[in-house]
Amino acid sequence: MRKIMKLGVCTSIEGLADAAAAGFDFAEMPVSSLALEKGEADFAAIRQGILSAPIRVEVFNCFLPGSLKVTGPAVDLEAVRRHMEAALRRAAEAGAAIMVFGSGGARSLPEGFSVDRGWSQLAEAARLAADIAVRNKMTVVMEPLFKQACNLFNRVEQGAVLVDRIGHPRLRLLADMFHMAREQEPFDDIAAAGERLAHIHLAMPSIPEMAEGVAYDFPGFFAALRQAGYDGRVSVEDNPGLLAKRIGSRLNAYRAVREYLAPFCRG
Repeated sequence: MRKIMKLGVCTSIEGLADAAAAGFDFAEMPVSSLALEKGEADFAAIRQGILSAPIRVEVFNCFLPGSLKVTGPAVDLEAVRRHMEAALRRAAEAGAAIMVFGSGGARSLPEGFSVDRGWSQLAEAARLAADIAVRNKMTVVMEPLFKQACNLFNRVEQGAVLVDRIGHPRLRLLADMFHMAREQEPFDDIAAAGERLAHIHLAMPSIPEMAEGVAYDFPGFFAALRQAGYDGRVSVEDNPGLLAKRIGSRLNAYRAVREYLAPFCRG
């Protein structure tokens, strides 16, 4: 019997109630929501707000700020470690299971820097994150980003090689519909990624409640996920920025998006 994928939405703390009312299965939020710059007393209130929300926050994204480099000539691995430890611990305490390692600014290479060295540095950072994730019962997923967002690691096929290279049980792969479309990467690469996949990002559909946008191939994308044997979480993300152009309330927009995407998750 075919399993139903869990459908979530990337949102803010302020959007959690609307996400729940719209019928999403879970929410995804940025690490900045965890206020890593604040002390534990401040975080306790934030954690309580997240845990008492009417929908579970199961995924966090934007793992590293752009100022905290993991590639290039000026990597402070100890500072990276401290940030990762705080982010993964707080995410776990807020109820999450997945941390998305996109962070294009943190991993972009300076002009003229060795690409091979950059890949080695990214692998070292990913391995470090996975080791920390073990202690927090989290899984880190590596996210390919299109070249305009990052000049290193742009395709799902590259991510499959990276995940295999590291070979860590807490390090997996993400496929992002928006970034794949911008890179013109074939959906065959999703099918080939198979069990390496542990999270998915969907682009925002161009439906009347949102605004005119790109006509993404949702049937083809989900067919590739089925070929890969994927039946986990999928989050709709506001790429390419249609939510701000929505017609009506955020709740109505969320409801329309969920109603459009839910049939694909059921297969």
